[in-house]
Amino acid sequence: MGTLGQDIRYALRNLRKAPGFAAVAVITLALGIGASTAIFSVIDNILMEPFPYPDAQRFMSVQIHDTDRSGPGGQASFIGPEFLDLVEQNHVFDGVIANDNTDVLYRAGEGTQRFDGNYVTPERLNFSNAGTRWSRRAAADYEAGASPVFVLRYKTWVKSFGADPAIVNKRLSLMAYRGP
Repeated sequence: MGTLGQDIRYALRNLRKAPGFAAVAVITLALGIGASTAIFSVIDNILMEPFPYPDAQRFMSVQIHDTDRSGPGGQASFIGPEFLDLVEQNHVFDGVIANDNTDVLYRAGEGTQRFDGNYVTPERLNFSNAGTRWSRRAAADYEAGASPVFVLRYKTWVKSFGADPAIVNKRLSLMAYRGP
């Protein structure tokens, strides 16, 4: 241990003599550690711990590759009639769902918060077997003219609503946000 202490003191004396080199070394180490941490986080979340759904390896995404109507790689999404045709003609998949990403603005008192949102087809929760803490899966919610219903993500519920269970069945002022 004595020689380790001497080595550390010697290294610090030399770094003090060349502060430019010390700064470059520290920045290089910081960038390397940061990049390694980011890569590990992505690999851990995607490969090691995939979606928390049963049989998640059976999920698949279908895209249309109609290069006449879109840019390189084809059309990335379905329009309504195409989706309905897929649902009607499906003889292969256990179920078919659709979603459309959108930002949602929530107005509370004087302020506004922006959330990540999705419009989803009625079978979304049943399809993924996503557990819900408090839920209501009423058929009336899916009828034409019904008031919009939303599912609040756990992290958003805790962060933005303080994990208040009184938020269930409460009317909130939400609006889709399509950007500037």
